[in-house]
Amino acid sequence: MTLIWDMSGNDLVVNSISTGSATPGGTGTLIPTTEYVQSSTLTSASTSQTIWVNPTVGGTYKITAATVTFGTASSSGTMQVEVATGTQAIGAGTNQLTGTMSLAGTANTPVNGTVIASPTTIAAGNRINVILAGTLTSLANCVVTISLSRVS
Repeated sequence: MTLIWDMSGNDLVVNSISTGSATPGGTGTLIPTTEYVQSSTLTSASTSQTIWVNPTVGGTYKITAATVTFGTASSSGTMQVEVATGTQAIGAGTNQLTGTMSLAGTANTPVNGTVIASPTTIAAGNRINVILAGTLTSLANCVVTISLSRVS
């Protein structure tokens, strides 16, 4: 795909994405193939929660990576990432990691989760939840970053 831009009008003009046309001046919608979702800062008082809802115009995605970084480690806390439908309770969705990520590691050091072999497709209205467990005592400044790959 070639990007052509018109500096005079400050518009971004993109060749047709749906047909792959190389006709200069064609227009289309630029759709990112990767999205990143970040949680609000989690602490020792945090509970399992939804961190992203796929909007109805958002297409479908799958999780390709999950990373957590914290300023102060918990005692023995863990975190799992799940995909749930719009009506499932938090904790009732499908786990997307082969195991939990420890929140009791070294401060300011990213911890990467291992994504399952066949991640669940996240359709419009589906959610990404983080499931917290164990003892979160002392956990502070914890941020979860999820990488999504666009399926359609």
